[in-house]
Amino acid sequence: MKTKFKVKLSVLMSMLILVMILSSQVTSAAESETPVNLIPAMTSNTAPSGIASASSIWSAANHQPFQVFDGKDSDYGWSTAAGQLTGWIAYEFDKPVAVNKYTLKPRNNDTDFSTEAAKAWTFEGWDGANWVVLDTRADITGWVKKVSKEFTFTNDTAYKKYRLNITKNNGNTSYVTLGEMQMFYIPTKVVTPEPTPTPTPEPTPTPQPSGDRAILVVTMDTGLEKEFDLSMSEVEAFISWYENKQAGSGKATYAIDKHNNNKGPFSSRKDYVIFNKILTFEVSEYSAS
Repeated sequence: MKTKFKVKLSVLMSMLILVMILSSQVTSAAESETPVNLIPAMTSNTAPSGIASASSIWSAANHQPFQVFDGKDSDYGWSTAAGQLTGWIAYEFDKPVAVNKYTLKPRNNDTDFSTEAAKAWTFEGWDGANWVVLDTRADITGWVKKVSKEFTFTNDTAYKKYRLNITKNNGNTSYVTLGEMQMFYIPTKVVTPEPTPTPTPEPTPTPQPSGDRAILVVTMDTGLEKEFDLSMSEVEAFISWYENKQAGSGKATYAIDKHNNNKGPFSSRKDYVIFNKILTFEVSEYSAS
């Protein structure tokens, strides 16, 4: 009986260890999905790696560029030289990396932090010859001490150097300042080509065609307007497709001939509109004769 008990206890311990290992692996996988700041906690403008730089600084002792990248709320952050109401701060990586998200914090050790903070800027990447604008912001207000603002944009291109190019502050007449900055890359998620159709608002009622031609204006859910000069038979075919699709039958897309807008050496050009992306459409009839 003692031998059997020892065997069962051994099996139980082995199972417990296996569960602990699997649990640790799951936790590690979940943690790895959390975006990590690509910039190390800087201790100088060149350490531990990369290079921090700025267009100007107010004080070499307390306002160095690296203090924006040191991860601390306790220092003075970065400030332009007195009288400089615009300026940039940059970080250069050891090798090119892609960035599509960044966070900003205002200065913590200053009573005028809210007016000194950036209000308008561009976030740019250096391609070796030019600064490429990746993100543009304007009218950014409401800065709070120790609270980050997050900004995301679309980018999968790796650049070695990035900068925040500030073009306006929030009203201060002496400086532009920044407390902290971080940079991240979030992998682009794969979008399903054929999304599940969603209910579409009823289009603006359109009068029955009476002329021989019409201008068809299709407004997409993004606000984009597509305009086509068509015969009434083409317009009627479009309306028929839309009504059939509204009733649950037919293709998800419809090809509209671009006719006179067919620029280039092509035999034809068609604009494909997606049913569940159409917000409304308008038909303006006219007679060609």
